[in-house]
Amino acid sequence: MKFLLPILALSLFGCSQMIWRHAQLPQEVSPSNDPNFNLILTVEYEEKDSWNPMNGTTDKRNYKSKIELVKNTPTGRKSVKEWTLPSWSLGDGIFYHTDSSTLFVLYGKDDEYGTLNQTLSLYPETGGAFSYPAIPENRIIFQMAPSPNGNLVALVTANPKKEGEFSEFELNIIQLSDKKIQSFPINFWTALPLYGIRWAEDGKKLYLRTPDRILLWTGSEIIETKSFPDCFTVPTNFGKWAYESASLGEGGNVVLGKKLPTPRQISNIDQIKLCR
Repeated sequence: MKFLLPILALSLFGCSQMIWRHAQLPQEVSPSNDPNFNLILTVEYEEKDSWNPMNGTTDKRNYKSKIELVKNTPTGRKSVKEWTLPSWSLGDGIFYHTDSSTLFVLYGKDDEYGTLNQTLSLYPETGGAFSYPAIPENRIIFQMAPSPNGNLVALVTANPKKEGEFSEFELNIIQLSDKKIQSFPINFWTALPLYGIRWAEDGKKLYLRTPDRILLWTGSEIIETKSFPDCFTVPTNFGKWAYESASLGEGGNVVLGKKLPTPRQISNIDQIKLCR
């Protein structure tokens, strides 16, 4: 019997490494432009113990994202609409605007959680869904932000060359009404804080920060500007980072913390600050 116990323990351990089990990440909240309407993101997946320590504690597969639009009411949370995506998404990559009744969502390539291999999909109430890029492997998306008025969405994209190298950087502005895309080449982009985008509060202009200058999309062209916001780490005025906090309270209603203030206009690039 003493000899059988180690064998049995080893057998059970081996089985646990072979069995895929259901798991999910903590839910995340993304506030819309209306504090009474919010998105709740639930990412589910399968996992099992990993044989390879380089993979982390578990192997993961079959990601699915459930995005629920909910409304706060005096009697508790009310579900308004729901979308299910066949892959993972991140809390800072989902937005909903009540005026355009549109879900903006970045979702990834299955089993590559948190990488730049993502697709943007727009789900308006009418007119049909729209995705960019049409072939996900053609371009990667560094950053995405819908405009404060919900009529446009900005993307900074690039063409992957090889591991960790990119070329053909572009700013793309997608107009929801007709799905037309304006594309403007930019010299370089990366995920460092010295690079970022920020919508003007009226949603008609977009600022692009680089280490040595600030560019401005005016609606038809990109020019250099000497006046710009003091905050680029929050790209638009709704979504996960627009509030100091967002959590689920009693009855499932979403409880929002203080909303971040409108950025000040400044002219000294060294005065740009981190806003979250």
